[in-house]
Amino acid sequence: MIEHTAIDELFDSLNRFMRLRDRAAHTTFRSADGEVEIEIAAFKGLFHLARQPMRSRALADCLNADPSTVSRHVAQLVDLGLLRREADPDDGRATLLVITDAGRERVESMRRVRRAALDEAMADWTDHEVHTLVTLFSRFVDAAETAMPLKPPVLSGADSPRADDLVKGR
Repeated sequence: MIEHTAIDELFDSLNRFMRLRDRAAHTTFRSADGEVEIEIAAFKGLFHLARQPMRSRALADCLNADPSTVSRHVAQLVDLGLLRREADPDDGRATLLVITDAGRERVESMRRVRRAALDEAMADWTDHEVHTLVTLFSRFVDAAETAMPLKPPVLSGADSPRADDLVKGR
C-alpha cells in the first residue's frame, strides 16, 4: 500500500500544476490584427482536431467541457479561419469540425512555445529524467483513469468534507 503522505503530496503537486494550467487557460490571445481577443482555452480543441475531425459534442467530451462553451470557442476559431465546418459523410445531418491549414500552423506555433517554455524550465534535467517523467506520468494517468470514477463518490458522515474545506482546497 502506498504511503498516505505520498498520495497527499502528489495531490498537492497536481493542484499546483492545475493552477498553472488554469492561469494559462484563462489568459487571452490577441490576433495579429490586434482586434480580437480569444481565451487560450479556445485553442485547446485545435490539438484534438489536428489528430482527426470530429463533431462538436465529441470535442466537448475530449475537453471535458460544456457543449455551449465549446460551441462559443468553435465559432471564434471558425471566424479566425482556424477551423471549418463540413457535412459528416456518415450522417449528412451532422457537422464535422475540421482544422484548416492555418489551424495546423497555429497548433505547431503553440507547440513551439510550449517546448521553449519547458526547455527553459527543465534546462537542468537530463533526457533520461524527462523520459522517466513522461513514462511515469503517463502510467499514473492511465491508472487514475481506470481507478477513479467518472462522477465523484458521495461521501457521508466523517468522510464528508465541510463546504468551506472544499472551497479552501483542504
